[in-house]
Order: sequence, then structure tokens, then C-alpha cells
Amino acid sequence: MRDLNVRLRKLETTIRPPQHRTVRHFAMEGPKDLPRDAAVAFLRECGHEIRDNEDAIIRIMIAAGRDLPLKDITAECYR
Repeated sequence: MRDLNVRLRKLETTIRPPQHRTVRHFAMEGPKDLPRDAAVAFLRECGHEIRDNEDAIIRIMIAAGRDLPLKDITAECYR
């Protein structure tokens, strides 16, 4: 799983290169169709500082066929 996360982060950074903006990566478990604003609010509640002047790539992991409760897994994915 770690190798996959490293490869995904590299791909995400390449797709959206920083142009005088900071790109930060976050990962969380949550329900499908979770609005971005709700994901950002949850991550801020977990102690992450997400500013409006930076790009944040938020990967939301969902389980097929069921909704997952919100859980911050950033530390597990980006060691």
C-alpha cells in the first residue's frame, strides 16, 4: 500500500504542478459523493491547516457498496 501511495502522490504532483502555490496531499475515508467543502471542514477539525491560497489534493477512500464514516488517514498514507 505504501508503494501505491508514493506513486499516487508523485502522479498527482506531476498532473498539477505548483505554480507559485503550495500543493498538499491529504487522505481520508468517507462516504461517496462527499462535497469538497465538507472534506476540508473535517480535515481542519482533525488539526490540518488548509489555507485558501494553496491547492489541496484530497483523496477520499470509499468502500464499494457502502458508505464509510469519516476518518483521517493522512498520516498512514503519507509517511
